[in-house]
Amino acid sequence: MSEPITADAHRMLPVASGRTVAARIWAMLAGRRLALCGIVTLFLAEAGLALVFPLVVGNLVDTVDDAGGSGVPGSFWWQVALLAATAMAAGAVAWVAMRAVARLAETVVAELREEYVGAALDLPRATLEAAGTGDVVTRASDDIAQVSGTLPEVLPQLSVSVLTMTLVAAALVVLDPWFLVGFALTVPLYAVTVRWYLRTAPGVYVAERTAESARGHDVLGTLTQLPTVTAHRLERRQLNRIKAATWQTVRWAMRTRIVQNRLFGHLNVTEALGLLAVLGIGLRLALTGETTTGEVTAAALLYLRTVAPIAELLFLLDELQSALASLARIIGVTSTRAADAADEPARTESGPAVELSGVHFAYRPDRPVLNGIDARIDTGSVLAVVGATGSGKSTLAALIAGVHDPTSGEIVRRVDRRRIVTVTQETHVFAGTVRDNLTLAAPEATDDQVTMALKQVGADHIVESLPEGLDTEVGDGGHPVTPAQAQHLALARLALADPLLVILDEATAEADTADTAVLDRATAAVTADRSALVIAHRLSQARTADKIIVLDGGHLAETGTHNALVAENGRYAALWSAWDTGRS
Repeated sequence: MSEPITADAHRMLPVASGRTVAARIWAMLAGRRLALCGIVTLFLAEAGLALVFPLVVGNLVDTVDDAGGSGVPGSFWWQVALLAATAMAAGAVAWVAMRAVARLAETVVAELREEYVGAALDLPRATLEAAGTGDVVTRASDDIAQVSGTLPEVLPQLSVSVLTMTLVAAALVVLDPWFLVGFALTVPLYAVTVRWYLRTAPGVYVAERTAESARGHDVLGTLTQLPTVTAHRLERRQLNRIKAATWQTVRWAMRTRIVQNRLFGHLNVTEALGLLAVLGIGLRLALTGETTTGEVTAAALLYLRTVAPIAELLFLLDELQSALASLARIIGVTSTRAADAADEPARTESGPAVELSGVHFAYRPDRPVLNGIDARIDTGSVLAVVGATGSGKSTLAALIAGVHDPTSGEIVRRVDRRRIVTVTQETHVFAGTVRDNLTLAAPEATDDQVTMALKQVGADHIVESLPEGLDTEVGDGGHPVTPAQAQHLALARLALADPLLVILDEATAEADTADTAVLDRATAAVTADRSALVIAHRLSQARTADKIIVLDGGHLAETGTHNALVAENGRYAALWSAWDTGRS
């Protein structure tokens, strides 16, 4: 059961070790540990009250037996009243304890969810690209739901089970130490079951969660890139990938059920053997006059009272394994520091912001995308990249951003990767207010800073035209925003982030004719006095750049300024002539 899930499993986001999970949860409980001790005390009281029932019932049996046919003794009703009172008290204590632990667990899970979202947003783009959106989204949805739905229920039951077993063992000793022997005979069987389960289940549950992430990656990747899938006629290929990933998910889900069924079978056999042992010892003691019928009854009820918590404890281990697997996947992300993920430190020596020397890159060995690219982005200057579709422009942008490493050659960045911001053609408007959308780049930004960023790129008129200004809800179910407005706001968000290196990959491609000049001015504003790489959708953007490179089939065809390239009358000059004629 330990074979890999998929060929891409090694590219998933990290999963925390058990020690890391325990250390993180302990740290999150800082300031709440006293409350946790109080909750454990309440569960201890509930477990103690629950043991009153078998002891009183056993005493009732002896009371009725001693009375014979002389009627019901007066102590009988007091004992019945005691049963009712302890049942009500146990219920009240359990209610208070459950509410307290639910409130504590929900608070911790909420903080964990916020930490995960923050950590996921802080991950380097290269890490996210390698893992895929499926793994990120599955952890944010399925894993968080598994933790929040399981831990608030499992932790109270786990506490009650452990405390009940301890108290039952003590009560059996009080009745007669021989009863404890019958109970102790089952301990080795339980130990073997638990050892087998803990050795088998964790890997199976982690594999199941990983398979679900792989399926989510394929499904989301297909849906989010549906136009590309359709254009390249990859429908059958993607459906086959989804089908294979789904069968892997089913396969691992069935393995978890097999593990559960084997666990339940072991428990049932152990419980039956333990009950027979207790009854056999009780019968022998009763025949020799060493104990009473009521004590035998109490011992059997106590054993059954502890069997249920033991079974619950092992059943809970089943749920707990799934929750811990999800918790390890969440904490694996929250424990990952963006600074650690950036394996290349910022360089402080003087020179160009980015320098490429003999860079080659291929997604597949037999299909090179870039061949021997030499280029540089001088500090504070704008480099424009021009070329036909499929020439390698976006791949070059991804290499400079650090999403991919070159197959060969060298890329020297003298800019901290965390200060590199990329805006692509696929601009997303998040569900929330306009302010929320903009401050994703700078969560601590004030309204004045947001307004300045909007004015810098000339997008303030968009916010002024909205019903509630910055507080206007946009995105799904909110106020509609045109594609050009979305790209304009994305440029404002970029200005608010204040990066050292700007990468614009056809970031204004959705502009209509009426929006072209506005978005070109916004592009000029965010690249002014910054190092920038602009994948030019319109040659008007390339014209204003400090330097232009022309890509042709992955090769560097031309390099120079706009005027110099036009004067050379080469490929760029032909593109410019065609574009200028069409514009006229």
